[in-house]
Amino acid sequence: MSGTIRIDGDNLIFELHGVDKFFAIKRSITVPLEHVVSALTEKVSWDPWNQLRVGGTSLPGVIKDGTYLTSDGTMFFEMHHPDKCVSVTLDDERYKKIIFEVEDKESTALEINEAIRSRK
Repeated sequence: MSGTIRIDGDNLIFELHGVDKFFAIKRSITVPLEHVVSALTEKVSWDPWNQLRVGGTSLPGVIKDGTYLTSDGTMFFEMHHPDKCVSVTLDDERYKKIIFEVEDKESTALEINEAIRSRK
């Protein structure tokens, strides 16, 4: 199940839908746009061996929802299909990166990156 990412004023809001709210132990995440570095659309790896699940659900190849500690820092995943995810890199936030599955990753990443550019 895909979530939604939307821009509301100066904030980027990640909204989880359906059972993902339960699996991720979270309903939404709000991040100030000034803390968003970039949004990319490359396919994400499941990589279950180099990450420690802090809270959430993981069934490799099926679902990865919640907070994970990695060598790059704390990350949040909402992922069922790695090829449908947007990877949003953050600065000065709890999460270093949010990996989030959406219906149209290309247009979502474009909208986020345009919002970042317009703030500069």
